[in-house]
Amino acid sequence: MRIKSILAAILSGPILFTGFSQQQRSEEVMAKIRAEGFQNSQIMAMLGELSDVYGQRLTGSREYLAAANWISDKMKESGLQNVHFEKYCPDCRGWGIKSFNVEMIAPNYMHINAYPLAMVKSTSGTVEGEVINIRSFRDMELVKKNFAGKLQGKIVLLGSAPRQRSLTDPVSRTLTKEELEQRESKLVAERTQTPLPELLKSWETDDVRDQDFLQFVEAEGALAVLKTRSMLLGTLHPDGTYYYKTTHIKPLPYFTIMPEHFGRLLRMLDQNVTPKVRLNLETEFYHEPENNVNIIGELTGSDSKLKSEVILMGAHFDSWHAGTGATDNGANSLVLLEALRILKKIGFKPKRTIRMGLWGGEEQAFIGSVDYAREHFGELDQKPNTESTRVSAYLNLDNGAGAIRGIYLQNNEFARPVFEKIFRPLPGSAEWALTIENTLSTDHETFDHYNIPSFQFIQEPLAYSNVTHHTQLDVLEYVPEEDIMKNAVILAWTVYSLSEMDGKVPRKK
Repeated sequence: MRIKSILAAILSGPILFTGFSQQQRSEEVMAKIRAEGFQNSQIMAMLGELSDVYGQRLTGSREYLAAANWISDKMKESGLQNVHFEKYCPDCRGWGIKSFNVEMIAPNYMHINAYPLAMVKSTSGTVEGEVINIRSFRDMELVKKNFAGKLQGKIVLLGSAPRQRSLTDPVSRTLTKEELEQRESKLVAERTQTPLPELLKSWETDDVRDQDFLQFVEAEGALAVLKTRSMLLGTLHPDGTYYYKTTHIKPLPYFTIMPEHFGRLLRMLDQNVTPKVRLNLETEFYHEPENNVNIIGELTGSDSKLKSEVILMGAHFDSWHAGTGATDNGANSLVLLEALRILKKIGFKPKRTIRMGLWGGEEQAFIGSVDYAREHFGELDQKPNTESTRVSAYLNLDNGAGAIRGIYLQNNEFARPVFEKIFRPLPGSAEWALTIENTLSTDHETFDHYNIPSFQFIQEPLAYSNVTHHTQLDVLEYVPEEDIMKNAVILAWTVYSLSEMDGKVPRKK
């Protein structure tokens, strides 16, 4: 027995020593990541330049390409390899605003807080007209019956009274421990994920559902359309239109206005007082396919056997046009870059290739990530090709600038042990959630379609949904510096851990 015990100890010794060495190395890497990420962070300075100097990044626009050139230079300066553009959407057109103004001039004066929707035409100089209300365009036959011959020279106020918001409603909120525990404890995803081809097909109709209405009111001689959306305290939400292709219509001047101003105009009409509005809008259309690019860069793998395998992470780089795209999605685009900059700075050489993709056209129909996936992994209606099997995981960031609080497993229960192990060393991981839930409406759905293990991080909601999401307040002031610094450190640790795994992340099917 004594000889067997000694032999067993000798045989087990190297294994224990190896495990200890791996743990010690991981602890050293974590310490280096934290030191670089917190003490030498570059992220807020980069985000300030991207947001304030380069501003909005509407799909197809010259501003998008200028920002893409800027960030590709930053990627090269940070030591990333194979930095390049990959084109998408050759028929996406560009559009921009040169000037606009909207004001009520009768029965008295009020400057109307407004913003044009994207892809709309200019007015014929400064125009003015009486306001007329059309409550809905759901029944176009009824609209035509009631308003044919009545819209010449009119300004259409589209919609009903906006929902009133209380001044005591919270502006910002964080996830409670109870909310995270509820997500963690779910056994089945509540929201069904529509197959990607069906989803994209539905958007072809849904995103242009106002086309018949817009064409009708223009043909009837209306000068412009004003609408609103119930938002918090004067916030504007001009996240349309979706007529972004060269074959699409060019809608008449179309504005979103502040809910409180919309409410005043509507109440006057209800009191048989007809407001008169004066406005002007100067926009431009152009078609420059070179503006439509995804931005790719990587830390190339160093292991001769594993470097062909990829840890892919992504965020959409495009934004709407009223704000500067700071929370949606500039902050997360730069979290990706900062995470790789940290790993490069500490001298880490990954076994697998770690690749980042900044996608264009997410706000329209995932067009940037879909074109990338079709080019690399095959057509949507075909079996994924061999290249797709070499992607171990796809990580996505696109839920504002709040701190990461966990991850959506996208119905992939097999991946839970992987992330439990990765997150365990992170500070505060006891209050994280690994939820089986799906989260929808961003680029991870593209890669999930190809059976690539695809995950979106859970983030603190803060004021994302009620203040900054697709609004004129999507600006730098609403980005918490400490949160995005933490997120870069968490992402650096996550991709480091995934790149060093013995195997790939399990697929769900």
